[in-house]
Amino acid sequence: MSMARLQQGLSLTLVFLALGWAGWCLHVGLGGHALWALVLLLPQAPILGLELMWAAWAARRDGARRPLGQSACAPEPFPGWTVWSRAWLQELWASVQTFGWRQPWAYRRWPDHLPRPARGRRGVLLVHGFACNRGFWNPWMKRLRAAGVPHVAVTMEPPTADIAVQALGLQEAWDRMMAATGVPPLLVGHSMGGLAIRSWLALQPEDLAVQHEVITIGSPHHGTALAMMARSEAGTQMQLLSPFIMSLAERESAARRARFTCYWSVCDNIVFPASTATLPGADNRAVQGRPHVALAHAPIVLADVLTRTAPGGALGDAHADAACRSL
Repeated sequence: MSMARLQQGLSLTLVFLALGWAGWCLHVGLGGHALWALVLLLPQAPILGLELMWAAWAARRDGARRPLGQSACAPEPFPGWTVWSRAWLQELWASVQTFGWRQPWAYRRWPDHLPRPARGRRGVLLVHGFACNRGFWNPWMKRLRAAGVPHVAVTMEPPTADIAVQALGLQEAWDRMMAATGVPPLLVGHSMGGLAIRSWLALQPEDLAVQHEVITIGSPHHGTALAMMARSEAGTQMQLLSPFIMSLAERESAARRARFTCYWSVCDNIVFPASTATLPGADNRAVQGRPHVALAHAPIVLADVLTRTAPGGALGDAHADAACRSL
């Protein structure tokens, strides 16, 4: 079963449970208790809170709290409780939009955009994370289409299978982009999507791999502590310093790593300790106060992509200091 179908079933179940609770309360004269139906519609709220508490505990002990390889930058300060509270609200809203609407119901809203005039124009290949689909990128695809940027958003399946197996689907998307544009696309991956990109690049010859710039957003490049509870194949591969993680590192040259830009956040509630979302030798950029899903929609990240894909554009010196800036 596809991830869209699973999330459709889950969202409908929550709605029916909430309506049933509210209807029962009104029927028996307990109208004031009907508002508790909102709790049934937001079961992720306490889970997100616990994740952020765990991430905060890990951040206190993560001595790296700086973009690795950016020695000129000061270490990222530990956020105050107001920042963590805002992160919880941001992630709650982002999760409702992503898992309650975009992925289950609107994943076909924005089709891939490969127009005839795309020849010679650099495009973007968008790769989602664990238990997601192409609908994750709906806000991006709207903006990219408006800017005339060619793009393809993949849906990797089976959704919990070996990451290397899921990554095989990137080849077909890459072939389509090359046929339409003739230019190696900018590769953008959120969360597990960054590992899928690295896995696909590991299959490519060095001269082809180094032609691609890669942007990862909250990707568990060294794994994540949260995956210690995973049971799925893809989940266990994202455990801290797993054999899969180590094999990716062994197959990457310094030249390939230099083509990576890794966005990360101390407030990431899924990928932590925060330094696991960075890569030695990459351009590691901290974004302050953003939780995991909301990090993908930080304005600075999309602005970076739009700059790199502007007609005749590439990453320039204007963004070199972005590694030492935060939102």
